[in-house]
Amino acid sequence: MADNPKKKGRDRELVSEQEHEVAYLMRTAKVTRQKALRAIREAGPDREKVMEYLARE
Repeated sequence: MADNPKKKGRDRELVSEQEHEVAYLMRTAKVTRQKALRAIREAGPDREKVMEYLARE
């Protein structure tokens, strides 16, 4: 939960290199850890762009 409940987040729209985020990408896109990390680094933190990047691979 966010620290400030009035603040509606873009958190769901972003992805980071944290373990749980990488694991989620690995499960949903069915890719290896290396591919998930490369996608985050290449496409940036936008979850939609990361998923598009992985779909092209």
